Amino acid sequence: MLLQSKPLAIGSKLEKELTESADHSGFSPDNVESQYIGSFFDDFKYDSHKISLKTRLEWAWRDLKGKYHDMRYRIRNRRVWRKTLNEIRPWEGFHGLLTVMQTHLRDYLEIEEKYSHTAEEERNRCIASLKETLSLLERMNDPDEYYHRRKEAVDDRYPKYKSLITHYKNGGSSTSGDFVAQGGGWVGQEAGKDPREGYFEFINGEFELTESPDQTETDRLLAELRQY
Repeated sequence: MLLQSKPLAIGSKLEKELTESADHSGFSPDNVESQYIGSFFDDFKYDSHKISLKTRLEWAWRDLKGKYHDMRYRIRNRRVWRKTLNEIRPWEGFHGLLTVMQTHLRDYLEIEEKYSHTAEEERNRCIASLKETLSLLERMNDPDEYYHRRKEAVDDRYPKYKSLITHYKNGGSSTSGDFVAQGGGWVGQEAGKDPREGYFEFINGEFELTESPDQTETDRLLAELRQY
């Protein structure tokens, strides 16, 4: 059950103190001296000659610190962003934008990990979200480095799934499902609305779901298929 606040008891000491401290009699209509339409700052008398030397020096020092801070980050940004700026090209479009986003998030992640002053739980949540976002951007920008690998290197990494090829009497053909060899048959899943999956063999020219000679291996291959 959630705890709820309770009203103050009538006549309590706290209520009396609150009532006494809320004395607004000084702002009653009886205490009005004059009224006019204008700006709130009309009565503010600003005289630059009355500003002390100490205050002027504090303002000047604050301005110098601000300019120094900006200069430091300009230099730092050139170091952090140099590689990204040298690599991106105008024709990269979307992938160039992903590269810029990754650089910014890595920079933010480094600052968050080193200097964050937020509560530990919130800090950990933020860092976890940053790392997940970076991982997603990296996969979007260059999934498994497809763009920079030879096709053979990519093919070797993934199972060589095949499809069920069907030729029709009218000359047409179709492909369906994903299958990988197991023994004398095939393990995989059909395509379509209600696909069958498991171990298949050609029986009297028909592709039929049947009992696997090694169900453990069939289950492993099916799990691999779902993964890829």
